Amino acid sequence: MKIYLILIGFFVLISCNGQDKTALETIKYNHKVPFTNNLEKDFSIVVPLKGIYKVKDITQFKLFGFDLKNEKIKFSDEEAEYQNLLNIVVDNYTTNQYYGFELELYDENISNKILELLKKKYGNPIKKYEYQKLPSKDFVYLWQNKATSEVIYYNLYNEGGHQLKGKEAILSETKIVIIRDSLSAKPYTNDPRNTPEKIENLLKENPKAFDLAEILKNQIP
Repeated sequence: MKIYLILIGFFVLISCNGQDKTALETIKYNHKVPFTNNLEKDFSIVVPLKGIYKVKDITQFKLFGFDLKNEKIKFSDEEAEYQNLLNIVVDNYTTNQYYGFELELYDENISNKILELLKKKYGNPIKKYEYQKLPSKDFVYLWQNKATSEVIYYNLYNEGGHQLKGKEAILSETKIVIIRDSLSAKPYTNDPRNTPEKIENLLKENPKAFDLAEILKNQIP
């Protein structure tokens, strides 16, 4: 009986490990996300939209064949803890129509491989910034692909000066945003500096000032 139960457990384990993960690049825009039980409301510094969810268990997802992991990095004598993060962007928290995702990674090897795939898939970016003076590195790319109606933002940032197990270490953080094109943010009207006159003048200067692609473009030096 014990052997029988162990075998059952073994086959269940194989079955669970063999379950297909959701490939982020295959989720269809404007369709309701089917995994809301794995989400909690959040916000984003990079994507200025309101419908932002944090994925509680990112191991259920992959990107371009790379499995996402709940890896954590904690340097010596530092309170901060760095962990891979996946945010899902939707139209609102009621209808939950999928708009895209924002991913934070702390594995430079995987980040570099993803960058090469993005270059191959989307071609030349509409804007880029590259700075490298080791150990510092700051690579930023922005694509606006009309064929797929997507905006793609990639930022790899390396920072030295950290300590790990008595040795100098580098923090490598990558932000990747792949999101539906033609999305717009709303100006933050609760800020007294954002007067209707200022907003009107800004739109006169640039009618696309609040388009997400334009906002991301302005974040690149």
